[in-house]
Amino acid sequence: KPYTILSKKDSLNRPLYFIYQPNKVDYVVIDFANSDSITAYNRKKPFKILRKTTYGNINSSLSETMDQKGLPWELINQLSDIYAWTIDFTRLQQGDRFKIIYNERYIEDTILVGIKSIDAAYFEHNQEELYAFYFITDSLKKTPEFYDEKGNSLQRTFLKSPLRFSNISSRYNLKRRIAYYGNRVKPHKGTDFAAPVGTPIMATADGRVVKSSYTRGNGYYVKIQHNNKYSTQYLHMQKKGRIQKGKYVKQGDVIGKIGMTGNTSGPHVCYRFWKNSRQVDPYKQKLPPGKPVPKKLNSNYEDYILPLIHELDQIK
Repeated sequence: KPYTILSKKDSLNRPLYFIYQPNKVDYVVIDFANSDSITAYNRKKPFKILRKTTYGNINSSLSETMDQKGLPWELINQLSDIYAWTIDFTRLQQGDRFKIIYNERYIEDTILVGIKSIDAAYFEHNQEELYAFYFITDSLKKTPEFYDEKGNSLQRTFLKSPLRFSNISSRYNLKRRIAYYGNRVKPHKGTDFAAPVGTPIMATADGRVVKSSYTRGNGYYVKIQHNNKYSTQYLHMQKKGRIQKGKYVKQGDVIGKIGMTGNTSGPHVCYRFWKNSRQVDPYKQKLPPGKPVPKKLNSNYEDYILPLIHELDQIK
């Protein structure tokens, strides 16, 4: 049971405390011990942090490789989030590899209750080395970000994909020929990401929802205006769960789920990208990066990452 009732040991067996535990760490106590009033308060179980390292060679997908190594899904998701702006995970190749330095939380010494953080990561993709270091640049906000070995932010204006894990089933192609239409040229101005029905779809950047509607071709869809230059559209969604017009969304927010509405032969999201009111291929655009480590912190940052680079290099 996720709850415990502690009662007074007398003939009435009167309840004194009701303890509800929504997860392994947090619990809520409702105190009936004082007959004049009832109080409630939140508590956390004490936990300890264990620092760990791991590595892997990609055989198929990142999720399958990490799952085969018995790594927790929370770690898989965090690593994919770190590189969401810089790696197209649908194009991983056999021989790509990764290394991670991370922290796990344990209660009662042996019960894993989650990943606290990733301190550093290394990803070799298509023979390109990509380092990532967790670093706080604002001591007041304490907002952590990930930077490469030169202090450049890994964050970009747009995510590489509106889905956390998926396969690109059809790319942007203005010269696409379709046999069904007599092998005529029928341009495809979107990028299709195949995934099971119900898979969450994320906003690839901050912006305002300007359309949440339906057409015969698009099915249920959402369009987001990011600024005066860029907008994106997400087609073939499920009817239920779509975000409504007028809402402001942040990068990574779930705006709907994969469906099979409109003109589609299988479950996927067709991701469309506008630049200056013209549909373009998002993978051929030079998009603005995030802010680098402030110059005043460059020396501190270099001192911080040197031992992490050495530790990553030693992981084999």
